[in-house]
Amino acid sequence: MKSSKNQITEVNRGRILESGRRLILEQGIDALSVRKLAGESGLALRTIYNLYGNKENVLVALFESGTRDLDDAMVRLETAMTRGTWETDFYLNWLKQVEPMFLENQAIIKPAVIAGFFPMSPTSKRAEELHGRRIQRLKKVLALAARKDLIWKDLDLDVSARLLYLNYFNVVVQWAKGELDDRGLVIHGRYAILTILHTLINEPDRRENTLNLLRSLKEEK
Repeated sequence: MKSSKNQITEVNRGRILESGRRLILEQGIDALSVRKLAGESGLALRTIYNLYGNKENVLVALFESGTRDLDDAMVRLETAMTRGTWETDFYLNWLKQVEPMFLENQAIIKPAVIAGFFPMSPTSKRAEELHGRRIQRLKKVLALAARKDLIWKDLDLDVSARLLYLNYFNVVVQWAKGELDDRGLVIHGRYAILTILHTLINEPDRRENTLNLLRSLKEEK
């Protein structure tokens, strides 16, 4: 019985998110409301409030769904670092996996960001928890690098992970607001990550490799 109830809950969550996605794509972010979600999904208002609480949490869930590749890329990065010789390019490859995710889902991601989905001031507990989980995942990757003596071992990894995450997300915010075009998201996003990595890496050759990656970005511009 419990399993059946959980299945119904997940089906309803999916219906709500799909309805929210359609409303945003067809009518824009201003069209999103709990009442319209109820009408679009065919579910009772109470069901939507019980599952999400408010429309902001629906946006967070849509953002999380649309950026699922971010979590997958983090796992792949950690796996690559565990199995092989660490290279600075690992981080650039990670970015190359993440960038299409933003560009291909911008119809959903941009409205979610513009609506106030900022890591520094999340609009809801659900948003705060999502950012927190992803920062902790990044911290795990940095901890692995520290154990391999690839970055300075006396660093505060909580601060380092948060800075890496926030620096990149601030670029995403600028892109969502139209202050950066798609190319700007790529260039500025890579600079945001690589400039901080340059200060974390404790091995001269790898630091030089990071600088070379930054120089190549300058040439691309």
